[in-house]
Amino acid sequence: MSEQLVKSYESIETVKNKFLKKMDGISDDAFNKKALDGKWSLAQTFYHLHLVESGTIFTIQKNLKADKVKLNAGFDNIFRSIFLGLVLKSPFKFKAPKLVSDLPERISLQEIKDLFEKSNQNFKSILNDLPKELESKQIFKHPLVGLFTINQTLDFVREHYLHHERQLDKLL
Repeated sequence: MSEQLVKSYESIETVKNKFLKKMDGISDDAFNKKALDGKWSLAQTFYHLHLVESGTIFTIQKNLKADKVKLNAGFDNIFRSIFLGLVLKSPFKFKAPKLVSDLPERISLQEIKDLFEKSNQNFKSILNDLPKELESKQIFKHPLVGLFTINQTLDFVREHYLHHERQLDKLL
């Protein structure tokens, strides 16, 4: 695994750990309490974050297994990646796609921690096994903006976590 991929994934782990640290001492009842406006609870927000990351991992694994990772990245990849990053950094709210918004009514913080740890292991496995020559190939297709390289995919995952930080802080 390249040093750049290591740093990129470590930045995701840092954000996830920071989010989990904010939950220290919170009861499962408080973790699952719905927001006053009827929006997602802390637990549902964390579960959504897990769904996005695990869905990303699943898509990458599927593409690698099917030998679909062949297209070189180009300028359009850079544009899409920058565009998505700007959208995620904006204060605007977006409706999550159905695939990543089918959320349980209740889940424990420990279950979330276990899911996060499983995602960490799965992502690290992909990154460790990824041949260097595939790092510049389009490996993941975001459902709204298209194909990304592994580095752009890691940027998306990190920015998606950070996009929800204000929401988590508000719920706390």
